[in-house]
Amino acid sequence: MTYRPTLSDVAKMAGVSVATASRALSNPDLVAESTRTAVRDAANSCGYQINLVARSLRKQRTNSILVLIPEIDNQFYPTIIKGLEQRAHNLGYSMILGLTSNNLLRENSYLEIVNSRRADGMIVLDGGLDNLIERGIKFNVPTVQVLECLGGESLPTVRIDDRQVAALVVEHLVGLGHRRIAHISGSSNSLVATERIAGFQHAMAAAGCHVHSELIVNGGYTHDGGAAAMLRLLDMNEPPTAVFCANDASAMGAIRACRTRGLRVPQDVSIVGVDDIDEAATNDPPLTTIHQPRYEIGVMAMDLLAGLIETSNWKQKPVLVPINLIERGSTAPPRH
Repeated sequence: MTYRPTLSDVAKMAGVSVATASRALSNPDLVAESTRTAVRDAANSCGYQINLVARSLRKQRTNSILVLIPEIDNQFYPTIIKGLEQRAHNLGYSMILGLTSNNLLRENSYLEIVNSRRADGMIVLDGGLDNLIERGIKFNVPTVQVLECLGGESLPTVRIDDRQVAALVVEHLVGLGHRRIAHISGSSNSLVATERIAGFQHAMAAAGCHVHSELIVNGGYTHDGGAAAMLRLLDMNEPPTAVFCANDASAMGAIRACRTRGLRVPQDVSIVGVDDIDEAATNDPPLTTIHQPRYEIGVMAMDLLAGLIETSNWKQKPVLVPINLIERGSTAPPRH
């Protein structure tokens, strides 16, 4: 019979204890890099393989997490997913990615994975838990909501202050001299959109600027939606001199709409987005936007989930991620 190398063999070859060898293979961040390298080289040399099934049964864990996102072609999500996956890998977890398309049946099917304990925890980026929470559906594993936290604070959250987003934008535009400022909002069923509208109205009032209801138009977070909303604003008897868009995609759509009317950005209209996706810096003109540290958001969410898995404890207060405004070429003082 072929001899199967054991952890003791690996430890002996690496010149470390069995406990250290185990930590180096299971939780590499807990040991020095030189030790990790020695143990890994020893394991590769003798052909040792971790028995994941036995380890899962022993720990009653799968060392897997489920991450739910609403869509795969949105430029906003990949960097968050990258932060999540790399941090999960460093912590010894594998990641299952689920695409929900904001569909309740899909979300329910993915919940079967966690409720049957095929994953140790869940991170949700699509905000779809609200309907499930309202229906009294329980989650049998630690769960973290990211950004679109429709479940309120009934679950741990990692998010930004969406009212602060609006405040930073209004402060920037008013500082340039704009007074008639419009807002192309996100989807009507989005808590983020609701918070940004409230923040916009509050910031405008604080700056002494009146907001007419027709100056808030739904753009649905999409390029085409932003373009259609911008055309509506430009058809007003007194169009705005500046527009705060709910995200970068709708802002780029708004810029396209301005061009179809022969208007220049920012000479005729200033436009601001939110997210700071990669395309924002290379857009024509480069887009002034609110920067969200998306990679760090993924890391923070994974750290929070790992802590929940290990300790089953969490603080009610959400993790708030810092943001800042990046000024580029799409904003300027209004033309008089």
